[in-house]
Amino acid sequence: MEPSLDVPHVITRVDHKGVLVCGLNEAAYKAGLHGGMRLSDARSILPDLHNASEQPDMYETHLARMIRGMDRYSPWVAPDRELHDRTLNGDAGLWLEITGGSHLFGGEGAMIAHILRDMKSRGYGARVAIADTAGAAGAAARCHPGQASDRILSLPADHAIAAQFPVSSLRLSDDVIALLSRLGLKHLGDITPLPRANITTRLGPDVLHRLDQFYGRLPEHLNFELPDHPWLIRQSFGEPLGDAANLAHAVESMMEKLCSGLRADNLGLRRLILRCVRVDGQAHTITTTTGTPCQSASHILRLLAEKMPGVDTGFGVEHVILYAPWVEHVAFRQVRLDRKQDDSSDSIALAQLLDRINHHLGPRDILYHPAHHASHLPERAAIRQSPTGAARQPSRLVDAPLPRRPVRLIDPPEPVDVIERTASGAPSKLRWRKMMIDVLRAEGPERICPEWWENLDRDNYALSHMTRDYFRICDQNGRMLWLFRSGHAGQDIWSVHGLFAG
Repeated sequence: MEPSLDVPHVITRVDHKGVLVCGLNEAAYKAGLHGGMRLSDARSILPDLHNASEQPDMYETHLARMIRGMDRYSPWVAPDRELHDRTLNGDAGLWLEITGGSHLFGGEGAMIAHILRDMKSRGYGARVAIADTAGAAGAAARCHPGQASDRILSLPADHAIAAQFPVSSLRLSDDVIALLSRLGLKHLGDITPLPRANITTRLGPDVLHRLDQFYGRLPEHLNFELPDHPWLIRQSFGEPLGDAANLAHAVESMMEKLCSGLRADNLGLRRLILRCVRVDGQAHTITTTTGTPCQSASHILRLLAEKMPGVDTGFGVEHVILYAPWVEHVAFRQVRLDRKQDDSSDSIALAQLLDRINHHLGPRDILYHPAHHASHLPERAAIRQSPTGAARQPSRLVDAPLPRRPVRLIDPPEPVDVIERTASGAPSKLRWRKMMIDVLRAEGPERICPEWWENLDRDNYALSHMTRDYFRICDQNGRMLWLFRSGHAGQDIWSVHGLFAG
């Protein structure tokens, strides 16, 4: 069980110095612990401290998950691996190249709010900042005094704010930071007025190098995490495409190339993004999704053709980008002997028909069919399943007999007042929807208990108020009702849950 966020918790690493703290949560940080200290020293401060050994594989898994999550904000994501390997505070981060993309989220402040909300929904805590350089963005995320949506640093206009950042924000080694501290240089504003020659002579070349990268006087090359096989085709035109016919011809040739590469790797696309950039910098984006992995260029082009008339070529389109961010493996299919793809099979034709219907109705799951779900609770025994979704495993044994169930459930169940009951406890007279009902025949009870794996934190779950006793009754009009009794002993609650077919 994971510890609470309010309980101090540390991650430990074993090296030649012993067992050291290499990561800690906010509660441990507020208690006075810090990275790099011995676990024995930490326990002397907090005897009840929770600790866990470092797991590099788990770190890489979570890092890859965060990189995939940040792909919606920028395709260029670079992890700060150097800081993670060098420091013992568990302090690392991600750089996102968002040049020209913040307007898609309503501006830079709104984009920060989007990222923070996204990280919180994934279970991570984060600090986000935007700056002109990678070094300034990393420092602002950790040291900017503003509110979450106001951590936007523009240099040199915000030099007064940057001057208050500690020297540790320059990502220097521990020895250099210790030397700066002994010299009384604790903030960036203490270093920038010094002569450059004196900085190099007294402090070494790293301080000036990082300072120039911070202010953008020197470039900083980041190692962006790109997919091994990015299914992206970009084509630039020396003579801009001025009409829709030429644009459609260019998209067709690029689509054939993309689908050919997918077939070579036995992959099919599930989502495609087409981006047309005009000479004036304006871009038009078209997105389409398929229900099953698709390798057919003709089918994708047919879906795109319905949205292509909305592309305004203006003075001409000079860049066309075709990107498949979501691809999946394709199940084995029999192909023709002449190596041409055969789309005439019933399953493929049905999937393409459903894609065209969904393309008109919208991206939501509008088309569905009912399917079984492995649950004995009536309201959870059926689910909505996509007609093109993968085949599910059988949720019950084919030959296993099931009790009789109504064709229609009432959701939520409607309350019933039981006026009279038989000696066995079955209702003989009741009031439902302001109608008096005389029970001619009753069958039951059938006891349905709550799912124990969903109620492990409860005691005596089988006797709790969630246990139901179902009765099948027939009233004076020949109508078949499905009633259940629940509640604690002596406080029975009756409800109608379904209607049987006549």
